Amino acid sequence: MNLLSRKQLKKRWGLSLRTLDRLRDYGHLPWIDLTGGRGSRPIVRFRVTDIEKLEKDCLQKLGEGK
Repeated sequence: MNLLSRKQLKKRWGLSLRTLDRLRDYGHLPWIDLTGGRGSRPIVRFRVTDIEKLEKDCLQKLGEGK
């Protein structure tokens, strides 16, 4: 399974870490916690397949003029 860190996705999309965190917190960005819920802070990763699907869906919506 290919995963991206927050910093990798930040660079890929040109967004701030804070914006990515908001998208994740609001449920718009699927993510994985590598700690499995153990520990005080999650280790956040994003599946490349999920990111590619979001990118494709976004481009389709732009192409449709929505």
